[in-house]
Amino acid sequence: MFKKISNIKLLVLAFCAFTLQVTSQETTLRLTGMPDIPIPGSTLNMTYNAKGGPLENVKEINGYTYVFNDYRWEIEDLKLKRNGAVWNVEYTVPKNCAFMAFKFYGNTDNGVVTDTGQDTGYLLVVFKEPKVKMPGADLAWATFRNKDFNSQFSNYFKDFTIGGDATEYWLKKEVGDQGQNFPKFIDTYIKVLKVQKPEKFDELGHRFLGDFTKKMNGLPEEVFVKVHDLYLYDLKDKAKGDSLETVIQKQFPKGAFMRFKAFQKITPIADAAERNKAALQFLEDFPNNPTVPESQNYLYNNISKMLFGYYFETKDYQSVLKLIPTMNFASINDCYHQNISKVLYTKSVEPAIVETMAVPMIRLMQEKVNDLSYMQGIYWSPNQATENAKTQLENELVIQIRMYDILKKYKEVLETFELLPFQKRYEKASINDIHVRALEALNKPIIEVLKNAARANTLSEGATAKLKEAYLKDGKKEADFSGYLEQLKKESNSDENITLMNPVPAPAIKVQTADGKTKQLALDSGKIIVIDFWATWCGPCKQAFPAMQQLVNNFKQDKQVEIYFISTQETKEGYKKEALAYLKSKGLKLDTYFDLVKKGGGTNNESFSNYAAIFKSSGIPRKVVIKNGQIRFTSEGYSGNPGQLIDELTNVINTLKKE
Repeated sequence: MFKKISNIKLLVLAFCAFTLQVTSQETTLRLTGMPDIPIPGSTLNMTYNAKGGPLENVKEINGYTYVFNDYRWEIEDLKLKRNGAVWNVEYTVPKNCAFMAFKFYGNTDNGVVTDTGQDTGYLLVVFKEPKVKMPGADLAWATFRNKDFNSQFSNYFKDFTIGGDATEYWLKKEVGDQGQNFPKFIDTYIKVLKVQKPEKFDELGHRFLGDFTKKMNGLPEEVFVKVHDLYLYDLKDKAKGDSLETVIQKQFPKGAFMRFKAFQKITPIADAAERNKAALQFLEDFPNNPTVPESQNYLYNNISKMLFGYYFETKDYQSVLKLIPTMNFASINDCYHQNISKVLYTKSVEPAIVETMAVPMIRLMQEKVNDLSYMQGIYWSPNQATENAKTQLENELVIQIRMYDILKKYKEVLETFELLPFQKRYEKASINDIHVRALEALNKPIIEVLKNAARANTLSEGATAKLKEAYLKDGKKEADFSGYLEQLKKESNSDENITLMNPVPAPAIKVQTADGKTKQLALDSGKIIVIDFWATWCGPCKQAFPAMQQLVNNFKQDKQVEIYFISTQETKEGYKKEALAYLKSKGLKLDTYFDLVKKGGGTNNESFSNYAAIFKSSGIPRKVVIKNGQIRFTSEGYSGNPGQLIDELTNVINTLKKE
């Protein structure tokens, strides 16, 4: 069916394979001990040396492998143990494994950095005996290195991929050697055909699938579903797809296909009560049992969240409590975030009522944090899914702390703090304030919490005042307090290296002054211009103002620096008066202007919209630092930590001064 490969082309492919082998030997020296003939069930003991690679300076390295196991792609973790300057790597080959591709990674300040062997890959083909490859080996080799399949492996390769002809060669070899397994990979075969023969795909695809469907009796449901999807989505043949759907419905009335079709009918139901009734009927018709494939676990997660949301909205809290124990970690976490956090923030449900559900939810999340419910195919390895679950649990524990604070349950506040990793306890100034408040309420010392918050640069104004008070009580001088704070910050190495943007021309900014006059800001005067875009409706914008006021005070006498506050994205009448009244009520002396209203629009975002287009976000607060008419730094949002904001912008300003 594919174009016949000439002897010359075979020689070229053989030469390419030899070249790949030599290149691999040169570039995979960072992973040594890879066996020439790995066998299923054997344990590989390898050594990874990050020197010379992208992970050379990363302290903590992890790894996983993509595994082609009985014609299915899976992802498994590697066991890594540091041994001096290198890492010992252990992995046991699964019994039906045909192919493995190892990947190493580490978390850095710039995100996750990976090592795949300089794009040649850390790859192994598995043999059931010398010279006899495992079923699926050629298919995995053909697809893993092909650009058309690369995305499903998180773009393992960046530049090095094989072409369609090579994929075709290895795929044909798999068909020739493993014809009995062809139903397991018919979809891959057709998708390669589609890429290789786009002009003849409709004709060849119909002819091939037509012959294949005559021999499908007795095959598993998943083969019928694959062929159905190929007809419907690849060949765009609805009639054939519908015909196969009828066959599937008769042969597998309670199978995966009909389960998915039943679920699809639920989500469009507009009436909440009717949708809830349909969700319950789904569970009755398709109970969640061991026969449900892992790929459909998400259906039951969504059903759980649907039921939880309905019971919560209708205040049927008893049904919520009955539902919680049946849910996995991912579902409980989503419901906590979408419901518990929301009503605590909006104050729409009494905190004491919220507590009755939040407490068992947190308890079960602690019990189920290792249930791997965040596994999504081969997107995450088990270790990565578990680490994500732990991070999510920590986030919800912070919400739990806020809830206990509202309820004035200070003993529970402190007990929940103990569940958090040390660093997580000191991430936000507002949480530090709760920590201090709970300690004071229980007559416990607060100085260590204040000092740790100072080390993390997450002190609020109030906490800074308390630390200063303790400092002075200790007989120290007020003039030395600022130096004391700086020393605490240095203890935790909290100094941040500022990375400036490559210069981007700053769009002109026209504004209106408080007295109604129009003015264009001089952005290319040679001065360093700091702009804070904000709005009266934006809580984080206003929360950051005390820190921004301190920044203004710090640079008040500096002729090289100008700081402007621009009110933008306002739609309601009287926003100018409201903005000025707010600033006055808080004693803030900020140089405030108002963005102009776009022609034909009701929002004052004429200038800000140009900046939003550059940053691909209209979120505020938005800080922008400009020098010589060029944008050199920007940040969005507010962490809630005034010290961090002041230090960040101060470092940016000082760095630009030194240029």
